[in-house]
Amino acid sequence: MTDVIKTARKANLDTTLLRTLVSINDCGGFSEAAQALHLTQSAVSHHVRRLEEQLGNALFDAHGRRRRLTEAGELFLWYARQILALNDEAFVKLGQQRKVAKDIRLGVSEYFAQDYLPIMLASLRFEQEGIHIIPQLGRSTKLQRRLNDGQLDMLIAVDSPETLHSDMQKGVRLSDRRLSWVGAPGFMLESSNEIPIVAFSPPCMLRDLQINELKQSQLLWRIVYEARDLGDLLAAVKAGLGVSALPLIPSQYGLASPVNLQQLPVLPDVRISIKTAATVEFDQFEWLIQLIRRCWDYPAQQEAEAAPLQVPCAM
Repeated sequence: MTDVIKTARKANLDTTLLRTLVSINDCGGFSEAAQALHLTQSAVSHHVRRLEEQLGNALFDAHGRRRRLTEAGELFLWYARQILALNDEAFVKLGQQRKVAKDIRLGVSEYFAQDYLPIMLASLRFEQEGIHIIPQLGRSTKLQRRLNDGQLDMLIAVDSPETLHSDMQKGVRLSDRRLSWVGAPGFMLESSNEIPIVAFSPPCMLRDLQINELKQSQLLWRIVYEARDLGDLLAAVKAGLGVSALPLIPSQYGLASPVNLQQLPVLPDVRISIKTAATVEFDQFEWLIQLIRRCWDYPAQQEAEAAPLQVPCAM
C-alpha cells in the first residue's frame, strides 16, 4: 500500500465531500465547482478541509493564485471517482434512484458525432436498460436554442472562449480545444490575394470567432462559401475553395493545415460543455454525464494505444 496517504482511523467517507473534490478538478477550480454544485465558495473550501482532516493529508497546495492537487490529492481523486461510480451504480441497479426519463433527447454538435456518439450509444446498452437516447445532431448555436425552448433534455456543444473563464453556470466542462485552420492537403495561401474563407452561414459562433480574429489581424480576406452544415463545409474545403476554422484534428477528415499557416492569425480555444435543460434536475442525469466523460476519453485512448475498439461498459 502506498505511503503517500498517511494511515487514518477507519471512518465513513461522505460522498458529498467526494463529489465536491471531483467537481473542483473537473470544473477547474473552487469558485467554478461552487457554481456547478450550487454552493458558496466557503462551503466548498469547508468540504475540502473536512476531507483533509479525515485523511490527515493536504489535498491542495497553492500555485500562484490558484490551488492544485498535491500528490496525495491526485491519488485520492482516483479513489473518489471509484467510490462515487460504485455508489451511483448501486443506486441505479437497485432502483433506488428517483425515476429517470426513459427517452432522453440529446443534442450533439455535429463536430463530435462521428467519434463519440456511437461509443456512447453502445455503452448505454450495457449500463442503462430501458433508457433510450434520441440524438439530434446540428450546429451548437441552433441546438442551444432547442435546449432553451425545451426541445432537448441535454446538450453537448461548443462554447465561446469567454466560457473558459466563466462561472460555468452554462454547463459542465467536458474539455477545451484549440480551433485550427484547415484546408485541402497542399493548400497554399497567396500573400498577394485576399484569404478565401469557407464559413458556416449565420448564426454561428465559430464563424464569428474566425471573422473577429481576421479583422483584428488587419489581413485581407473574404468569405467565398457559406455552408449549411459540417458536411457541406468539409466538401467545400476539400475542393480547395478556401480555409476554415474547426475544433477538429484535420487529418481525421482528410484535411491539413495550410502550407503557409503562419500567414493566418492564431485562433483561441473553445470549450466543450455538457448542458441540461432548465426543466431537468441536474442530479437526474449525473449518471449520463459520467458515461459521456468516459466515452469522451476513449477515442484519444484508443488512438494512443493503437488498439482495436472495445466499447467501455460497466462490469
